[in-house]
Parts: sequence; structure tokens; C-alpha cells
Amino acid sequence: MSRATERNTRRRPASAPKPSALVGALLLAVAAIILGGLAADPIYQSERLWLVLGVAGAVTFAIVVAGARWRWGSLTIAAILLAFVLLVVPLAVPDSLGAGLGGLVRGLGDGLAAVALGWKQLLTLTLPVGSYQTVLVPALVTIMASVGASTALALRGGRLAPLAALPLLLPVLFGTIFGSSSVSSPVRIGAVTVVAPRELALWLCAFALGAAWVAWAAGAKRRAALRLGRDPSAPAGSARRGVVVRAGLASATVAVALVGGLAVAPAIGGDARTVPRDRIDPELVVREQTSPLASYRSWKRDAAFDAPTIAVESDGKLPHRLRFAVLDTYDGVDFSVGAGASGRFTRFPSGERLAESSRVRVSVEAGYRGIWVPLASPIGGPPAFAGQRSGELAESFYLNRETGGAVAVPTAAGLREGDGYAAHMNLATDAKLSDDPASDEPLVDLETMPELARWLEMQQLPANGEGVQTAIERLRERGYLSHSLTDGEGERDWITALSDEYGTRFVTSPGGHSIARLEILFAQLSDQQRAAGEQATESMLVAGIGDDEQFAAAAALVARAMGFDSQVVLGMRLGGDTDGVPGIPACAAECTGQNMSAWVEVSGADGVWAPLDVTPQVATPPTTLEEGEQLPEYPTTPETRDASESDPPVGMSESDSAESDDNPENSLSALWPVLRVIGLSLGALALLALLLLFIPFVKRLRIKRRREAVVPEVWALGAWDELLDSYADAGVPVPRGGSRRDIAEQLAIPGGEWIAWNVDRAVFSRESIRTEDAEQLWQVVDARIGERRAEMSAWARFRAAHSLASFGLPTVAELRRSWTKWRGDSAARQSGTAARGES
Repeated sequence: MSRATERNTRRRPASAPKPSALVGALLLAVAAIILGGLAADPIYQSERLWLVLGVAGAVTFAIVVAGARWRWGSLTIAAILLAFVLLVVPLAVPDSLGAGLGGLVRGLGDGLAAVALGWKQLLTLTLPVGSYQTVLVPALVTIMASVGASTALALRGGRLAPLAALPLLLPVLFGTIFGSSSVSSPVRIGAVTVVAPRELALWLCAFALGAAWVAWAAGAKRRAALRLGRDPSAPAGSARRGVVVRAGLASATVAVALVGGLAVAPAIGGDARTVPRDRIDPELVVREQTSPLASYRSWKRDAAFDAPTIAVESDGKLPHRLRFAVLDTYDGVDFSVGAGASGRFTRFPSGERLAESSRVRVSVEAGYRGIWVPLASPIGGPPAFAGQRSGELAESFYLNRETGGAVAVPTAAGLREGDGYAAHMNLATDAKLSDDPASDEPLVDLETMPELARWLEMQQLPANGEGVQTAIERLRERGYLSHSLTDGEGERDWITALSDEYGTRFVTSPGGHSIARLEILFAQLSDQQRAAGEQATESMLVAGIGDDEQFAAAAALVARAMGFDSQVVLGMRLGGDTDGVPGIPACAAECTGQNMSAWVEVSGADGVWAPLDVTPQVATPPTTLEEGEQLPEYPTTPETRDASESDPPVGMSESDSAESDDNPENSLSALWPVLRVIGLSLGALALLALLLLFIPFVKRLRIKRRREAVVPEVWALGAWDELLDSYADAGVPVPRGGSRRDIAEQLAIPGGEWIAWNVDRAVFSRESIRTEDAEQLWQVVDARIGERRAEMSAWARFRAAHSLASFGLPTVAELRRSWTKWRGDSAARQSGTAARGES
């Protein structure tokens, strides 16, 4: 044989697939695309899903057919992988197409990473996910694998051809695993109730099509032999037995599909089923954040009062309210975000249909920096972020579907100047409060707030929606707006603005919204109402001094005391002059600290949250009344004289002196200065002892809060914070920058690299950290802290227990070092100045 003949013999000649096999493979590919689209539609609810499945399925089918035609072998798989790389960005990551070359490269990287990570991302998102980020990549991979495998097996023929029915089930399995735990509503057909009809129909169709393919593919070889003439080596009886066996196999497959489907139906029936989505709950918890309500008065300081915070514009109308933070939990000191469902934030891939909405653009300016994202909830879809950090902000945007509050945490600082976003926001008017309470019993313990209970009893209002609104309106009318304790430097702009517009005068008002502070407010109102009597006018009842911080907290507790759920919202009102409230105007384009307000949202039996304004009035100043006293009908302002006040001269005659000497009470009064000094000394010692006990007590509360964290990530972070706090309290300078690994290395913490690695894994890893790992981390940290304390003297342990360094205050050693450094720098500057003078 010549070499040319040998080469031709070794060459693998092209052979076209048989038409029947090609048609069968095509039908399988179309069935996979249709079944996959129907199964995954509840997950995505996006028309783009069908585009992804159709294009990817067609391209994969063409590549496999070409590979079979020209005998590519393993190059067929390489061609499918290349097609995936080319298709993943335009099909599954379309948002990257408009971001230039850098966006394409980033989108390709995200798409390839989603092959491994997109499955968990899909499970962690709230349905439907739409075309959010890279969530379409798992569907793309599934359909390419299904169509590729089924087409290859169908074209190969022989004994492997019937196995092409198995990949047909893959898209339906994808929709089942990654779908919602809710199933379609039961359908009643005569006397039979079919549970989960949609899901059951998809599986039955898939099994039926698979059974039909198995029956057809199993007889293909026999049909080809009959067309060419019966094989003489096969007896007639054997042929008949083969026909019977294949028919029985197909019939049995269909029967098993039907019976299996009916058997599985009760398992997936009812209102819900269990899917992996229910087991993974990677919600971002807003942690270590001070209450935004507690810092409300910082917006009214001169530095922030006129400082631009955000700029707002819209294609149409502006929403009435822009909500920053929603606070639903009260611990007796602060309103804050709760630890339950209201405190957990999830990614927001898709919104809901809004009856009335407008696309609103928000730009963050120099006066605002924080994690809270101002929105008018609900929103129609995820915000489109702009600016240099748009990608980071989109990746770090989370929304709480319970409260509508949203955060963006690309860093711990959140949003900053230069950031911006646009979203379709709700324009619906404020909801109406339900007349029926959420509970027949008070939702607060009135025994701990006797002044609140007394004031409510004096109002004699019914516990219904109208009663709650009347109580809050009385609270506003009998209050008086004051944002500060003094009107000194840095705290005058707000009172100047109110005085110019409303004639408001300054009245001192302490901050805070603890139970003690609110009890003072309710006591002021109750005492004034009792002193004014039953015939009092509204102006006589003005007595409560405070601002939105106190009155929002007070109104929320009033609603709870009357059986209604409540939450405090910090935000801004948008619109013109008539859209604000007296004392806090609305803003239309640029908003400042002057526009920051707080209100309450109250919910009754229907679960609908109705916003109620709480800002106290600014026109009528408070008055002090004795019980039974009546204000004059036409009050006048007394004339002010430029005269100084002084105590009258005290004279003493001889008779007075004699009487004083003879009075036995004077001997006791002589002891008063001595007793006063002794009492003050004992009081000072008691205060010192209380301070020594208070600091360790607060630290124990902090440790308890960290140990009782529900979320493993927060639990792990608490262990790390506790470890660093122990070093800080011991007088060791803790680095303020750098990674956790660098900090552990600089502090020479034994096993610090392992601790830092586990905390970083808890914070940054997509897989998060298990509860067992977090518990082990605490055990190691406790051991390190215990070892360090054992090495310290008793005096050192006492100083560490009472140190305030872990609260951010400098230690004596740090102050001494700073003082020494400052003196050294000053001496160096003086020496340099003297040297220059001599020269």
C-alpha cells in the first residue's frame, strides 16, 4: 500500500448525520428550550430568558451537528466553550455592552465567574430576578449543556441514543431547584383536585417526551434493517420478541412517568414546597450603626443646616417623601433597626409594577455621607448607579422588603459626594390608617412609662385609627419646636430661620429619646393640661418642648400603646412651599440639613403603613400655669427696662442679734455647713464608686451583645472587635488602618493570622461562615484574652477594666506621647526659625 493510500485510509472522512437522527435531535433541542423556558419563567419573568435559551440552544445544536458532520471529536467541546465565551456577555450580561471596552472585559470576567458562583447568587436573590447582573448565566449554561448532550447522543445512534432523553430533564430540574417554594394553585377537575398543576404538567411532559424518544430510538436500528431486508441470521421469533420488548419498555416508561408524577404531586402540593432557596439566607445585616434618630439634631447644627446633602430631579412628578432610614425597634434608649426581618437586607434584582411612578435621579452632595440610600419605596427596579463607583455601588446595594429601607455599603462609610443613582419610585399618595388596631392589647409596657399612660388616660380617646391620629395631632399642637439645648455658637441658624418666618422664640430642649426623656415630655403635657383645667384653650395647653426626635419617638409609643404597630422614618419631604410642615420645609431640587425630618408610620389590622407627621408647632410658645390659672384674653408683653437686678440689703439690729442668740434653732443651723461638706464629700465618693462600676458594666453589656449576635458574620466580627478592644484597654496602641492580617501581625497576636483569616472569610466570602466556625473563633479569642490577662499584674487588669480606650478615647499614655511629640515638633520649628533668622 502506498503512503498516499495509507494517509487516505487513516484520514477520517466526513459523514453527514442520518436525516432521521437529525430530525430527532432537532426535536429534542426544541423540546429542551421550550420546557426550560416554561420551567425557569417564574424565576426570571423576563423576555430576555427566551432570547438566551433560543440563541444558545440554536448555536449549541449547530456546533454539535457540525462536529458530527466533519468528525471534530473533542474539538466540538472546545467549540461549545468558545461559543459560550462569545455569547455570555451579549446574552447573559447585557448591562456591560454599553460601558466600553473596560465594561466588556469586566462583564466577561463576571460572566465566567458566574459559571461557578452564579448558582448561589441565584439562590440568594428574591424572585423574580429579571436580568439582574449575571443571574442569566446559570440558565445559559444549563441549556447549552442540555442541548449539547442530547444532540450528541441522538446523532451518535446505537445503544447510546435512548440516553438522549436524560438531558431533556435538565432544564426542568433547573427550574424546580432554583424556583420559588410556592407552587401553582390547585385545579379541580370534577371530583379530582390536581395540586401544583403547572409543575406537575411540566414534569409529565418531560417524562412523556423522554419515553417517546426512548421508544423511537430503541427501534431505529431494527427499522433500518427491515428497510434493507431482514437479517437472515435473526429468526422471526426473535424479531417478534424484540418488538414486544421495545413496545413494553416504552409503555412501562410512560406508565412510570404518570404514576410517579401522581405520587410526587402530594409531596409538592399544598401552599409551599422545600427548595434550596429556603435553606440559604445570606442577608446583609445592618450592624454597628448608631441610631439615625439619635443623631437627628446634627442636621440642625449650623455646619449642616444649609449644607447641600442631595440633589433630586425627576422626569415627571417628584415623590412626596424620600425615606432614608426606617427604625422599628425601641430598647428604651434608642429607636433602631431591629434584629429580625426588618434588620436584614437582601439584594434587589427586580422590583414590582407601580401604578404611578416616575424616574427620579438623586445626586449625593457634600453634606451627606452614610449607608442609607434615600428612596420613595416601593421602587420599580434596582437603582442605576452613576459616578466613578457605579459598579461598586450596584454590587453593594441591598433592600429590606419588609420596611422598604435600603443601604449601599461599598465601604463602611456608604454613600459619599459624587455618587448618584436613578430609579423608578412610587408616586402614590400617603396611605390611610386602618380603623382597627393590630392588637387589642397595648404593644408597650405602660407600667414602665406611667407618664405616657397618664397622658393617654387624660385624652379619653378610643383605641382606633381616628383616635391614634387625634392623639398624635394633639401631641403636635401642644408641643413647641426646639432643636438645641442652647442658642449659642454653632446652634443659631435654625432659630434665626424660624424667628424670621414664624416669630418663633428660643426655648431650651435637651436631646435624646430615651424613656426618661419622653416621660419628661409627657409629664410636661399632663401637668399643663391639669393646671389649665377643662375650659382651657389650645394655646394654654402648649408645654412639650422638643423636635422631631422626641415627638417621633413619642408618637410611635402612643400608637403602640393604643394597639397599633409603628415605626420611625427619617427622611425628607419633596415639593413646594405647601408640601412641608411649619418648621421643616420641603425641598424641590437641592436638599439641605434644614429639610431633614422624621415622621412615624402606623399600621393597623390591615398591615398597611400610613405616614403621620409629628413635627411640633412653631407659632405659639409655651406658658407656665399654676393649677386653675387662666391666661388673659388679650395678653401683652411687659416692657423691658434697662435696670439691673440685685438682692436687697440685709440689715441686722441689736434686737435681731439678741433674738438670734437666744433662738435654739441657730445652734442647729451652725452645723449645716459642716453637714453640707460631709454630704458633698460622700456624694462625690459615691459618684466615683458608681463610675468605677459603670464602665465594667457597660463593657459586659457590649460583650453580651456581641456574643448573642444571631448572624454568624456579625458574631465573628464581634469576636474580632472584642480581641482588639482587649489590647486597646491594656494600653497597647491598636493600628487604625491596614488589613486584619496586618493588624494581627503588628500586635503579635498568637494565632492572629488564623483569626484574621476567619473573620475576613466571614465578611467577604460568598459562602459566609458557619455557626460552628464562629463559635470556634470566639473560643480561640477568649483563650487569647485569658492568656493575656494572666500575664498582667492585678493593677494592670484593674486599669484595663476601667479603661475607655476601647470606646475610642485616648489613654493617658497616648496623651503623654502626643504631648511629647507636640513639644518636640514645636522645639524643632523654633530652632528652624532661629537658624533662618541668624542666616
